[in-house]
Amino acid sequence: MKKLFLVLLAMTLVVSCGFSTASAKTYELKIQTSLATSSMYFKTLERLKKNIEELSQGQIKVELYADGAIVKNFEIFDAVSEGLVNGGMCWTHWASGKHPAGTLFSAPIGGLGYGLDQMAQLSWMFEGDGIKLLNEYYQDILKLDMMSWPVLPMGPECFGWFHEKYTSHTQINKLTFRAPPGVPAEAFKEMGMPVVSMAGGDIIPAAQRGAIDAAEWIAPGEDIVMGFPEIWKHYYLQGLHQAISIGDVYINKTWFEALPKHLQMVVNVAMKACVTDQLLNGIKVNSEALEKMVRENGVIIEETPADYYPAFMKAARTVIAKYTKDPFFKKVHDSQIAWAKLTVPFQVRSNGLYYMMGKTAMDEGIITDYK
Repeated sequence: MKKLFLVLLAMTLVVSCGFSTASAKTYELKIQTSLATSSMYFKTLERLKKNIEELSQGQIKVELYADGAIVKNFEIFDAVSEGLVNGGMCWTHWASGKHPAGTLFSAPIGGLGYGLDQMAQLSWMFEGDGIKLLNEYYQDILKLDMMSWPVLPMGPECFGWFHEKYTSHTQINKLTFRAPPGVPAEAFKEMGMPVVSMAGGDIIPAAQRGAIDAAEWIAPGEDIVMGFPEIWKHYYLQGLHQAISIGDVYINKTWFEALPKHLQMVVNVAMKACVTDQLLNGIKVNSEALEKMVRENGVIIEETPADYYPAFMKAARTVIAKYTKDPFFKKVHDSQIAWAKLTVPFQVRSNGLYYMMGKTAMDEGIITDYK
């Protein structure tokens, strides 16, 4: 049904604009990603490519480039803005070194300490002020000629991989833990946890030589590809450092605004469809990977200690408060807190319903846990 709707929309756009695609101008969109071709997220972008090309009836040709093919990950923002490539995929919190508000868009730690979840964050993006503020961040604060769409929901990211079971975060605090750089690492340090940051490819070598005791990456579908089940056997799924994690697709603003209006609409429709694609595919891929880890690698799924949640959320509020002195950071933060106050009471009850449904089915034995 979704594909039929998109095709009908494209046909309507073509007819309403009164032109023949046979003689229409074509455009090339080159997207430098931060992903390996084996990543589930790269495969979602391949669906985005297909949708844009089909909806535009071939007027827009999309090329996807794997991690580092044209420019390195941290060069993507400038490369898109300067036109070296006219498209990119990365995470806005990777720009936090330029201005700290970047972390609020793609990875607001611990739901800002106010319980904001990923679906509510996406709702804020598309139904609230999120995308408007996101583009204000890139265009007005960072002075980049670029537009952004938050289309790859990846959270909640897992707490991480450990060598044994723990019952309190005070025990975990004694471990050297690989954490993401920036604000998430600051929150762990605020809790008293010694953390280090490193690239994904360096995690297993660091563990093998004893430089780290534990580590986090993303979620089951990506973690299994990294080989973590071969190093650690205790997997804690519930984490707060990136309970919200959303990857963005960028397009050079000058290039996008030069597109005919109907092609701008095609891009916008395909971007929003990409969110749905990733949400649905993520459930499938992560579930399959988690089941495989348990059955074939002997991984034990552990419950994150209950005292971790209030400790991390308090640390998140403390760290974030340091940055609210910046006017733009405060503007974004205030908008998100207002959205949290609107949505959290509803989300808690609706998500609680699904949790209790699943738990009841498992308690009754009609659904069995992975084993």
